[in-house]
Amino acid sequence: MNPKSLASLHELAQFLTAETHLSRRIEDLARYAAQATAAASCSISLLTEDDAAAPRLKLFASTETLPASAWDETPGAGHGIAGKVLESGRALLVTDLHRAALAPLPRARKNLGASYIGTPIVVEQRTIGVMNLSNRAGTPAFTETDLTLAGIVAALIGKSIQAERLQTLLRSRIAQLTLVREEKEVAGRLTGGTLPPSRLAKLLAKSFYKDLASAGFEPGQIIEAAGEIIAQITTDIERFGKRLARKKAQR
Repeated sequence: MNPKSLASLHELAQFLTAETHLSRRIEDLARYAAQATAAASCSISLLTEDDAAAPRLKLFASTETLPASAWDETPGAGHGIAGKVLESGRALLVTDLHRAALAPLPRARKNLGASYIGTPIVVEQRTIGVMNLSNRAGTPAFTETDLTLAGIVAALIGKSIQAERLQTLLRSRIAQLTLVREEKEVAGRLTGGTLPPSRLAKLLAKSFYKDLASAGFEPGQIIEAAGEIIAQITTDIERFGKRLARKKAQR
């Protein structure tokens, strides 16, 4: 590993250590991962739901500018290259996408080379996502050394995602109560950090409803409480939109 790669890997580790809300800066995470692996582009897809029978990936970050449709796609296991990585649970190195027997191929790659690495993001021996890397146009194809480095980066990302999900439990009293009530298997997934945030949010919502109902609140009052949550979310979205617009204006 050359000194530049070591320096980039160190920067990634520092970012992961310092960032307390990783989900809010996942685009930065993809950029650091691309730098650490000397890749032209990096994208990170995570499982959307905890459905073992039909797991599906959703794109959460990409260093490329992609069409809106790319962010709506939810490929399942075996579909596309990332889906094949999800299905096998093993890293995939492709030296030349044009010669590989893989279909469908990634979307247009004008500024990218023909080499690709897909690495599973694993937490507690469960694949929770896939990191995709593409090399630069006109540069040598990825090697086994690059594949090993990508595995290290994916492992760091996995541990950081696990830590953030566990911090969510620690910050929420409702989450802690939910943990006590849930079955052993689900509780194990919660404490292991492998449960997708969407599934955790649904569990917390059910727990919140049960608490209010058992406390004697009427259905109408519970609906009002839910409306207050939605109002706060709307305010946060508006603030985020304004902040994002300011960042774009400064570039």
